[in-house]
Amino acid sequence: MSNEPLLPKPARGAHVPELDGVRGIAILMVMALHFVCSAITVPQSRLEYVLGRLTGYGAWGVDLFFVLSGFLITGILWDTRGRAEYFKTFYMRRTLRIFPLYYATLLVLVVLLPAGLLERYAPEALKIRELQWWLWPYLANVYVAKQGGFDIPYVSHFWTLAVEEHFYLVWPFVVGLLSRVTVVRVSMVSIAFALIMRAGFEHWYPGSLYGHVLTPFRLDALCIGALLALSVRGPRGIDGMAHVAKRGWLPAAFGVLACSVLNAKLPGVLPVQALRETLLALLFGFGIVLASHGAGPPLLKQTLRSPWLRFFGKYSYGLYVFHGIIAYALGVHGSLPLFERLTGGHLSGLLLQALLASLASIGLSVLSYELFEERFLRLKERFEPKAGKAAKPAAV
Repeated sequence: MSNEPLLPKPARGAHVPELDGVRGIAILMVMALHFVCSAITVPQSRLEYVLGRLTGYGAWGVDLFFVLSGFLITGILWDTRGRAEYFKTFYMRRTLRIFPLYYATLLVLVVLLPAGLLERYAPEALKIRELQWWLWPYLANVYVAKQGGFDIPYVSHFWTLAVEEHFYLVWPFVVGLLSRVTVVRVSMVSIAFALIMRAGFEHWYPGSLYGHVLTPFRLDALCIGALLALSVRGPRGIDGMAHVAKRGWLPAAFGVLACSVLNAKLPGVLPVQALRETLLALLFGFGIVLASHGAGPPLLKQTLRSPWLRFFGKYSYGLYVFHGIIAYALGVHGSLPLFERLTGGHLSGLLLQALLASLASIGLSVLSYELFEERFLRLKERFEPKAGKAAKPAAV
């Protein structure tokens, strides 16, 4: 989950606070999914049912993360394309941002925690050691697809980090070595390929996770972000793309709604869920463009600039890593009855559990960022993009 918002032309390289807010929304959606929706196994009231359905859409937070990553990473790569040590600069900065927390978490779970302690209090965590060779090389998504379920104890949510890491490994070569027209074509082909393959799996292999978690089948969200990043750096600039986004967001939103209705009325008849994910990514992409535009919708920009949203955006990476571990622990150890007894009700107990789990996630994320990750982030200054020839704008 990238953490380097850059403003597209004309203010290339400037920080965009609104994109911190976008990242904050994405992580809050995912946390709501795991702390609320996943905990409502059998709704005990109409209100719980509605709450579960609403927070179930928190899964879209992952799509928002993917679009934002494609937008930011492509912008960074295009702005530094042709400069000295282009590849070294990008990979070192990404490594310093992503690897320390990811591998420190695995080190604790796989090596540092005594096996005897785990056998006594969390025996299910021992399975992580059996599956560690899927985790070290960022192949959690491949394992999840192969097994057909999110059954890696505590860290199944690492599948999204694997998808993004695969994108980071390949995309710098696409942007750095190919012409602009070719990069656009690669992006468009990748979008179409991901959509067609997801639709195929949805139709012929319903229930399979291959189309949901494997990197090639999630490229539409990443590459829609990439296309928009290139577009705002084209001759029409961000003003032209903001005009397109203003006209396009409503049809995209209608398409998402129409796909949802068709899927509810004719489940399994048409592969509309695959199309809905692509339209959703396009909708999110238009929102990101409008948020980045200096003259974007005032209410949208004001909301995304909210300090509390930007707070969640700043610590979103740690929140993503830690909240999934906490959510799994709460589920596997069945803590909800305890909170029910404390509050005297199922829904109130559920909400108290979600609140305390969120606070624990926030606390761990802040400590991790300030005491551990920040030490590596300061090293990124040694790998600032060096001056050199800038990429020239061209028609998309």
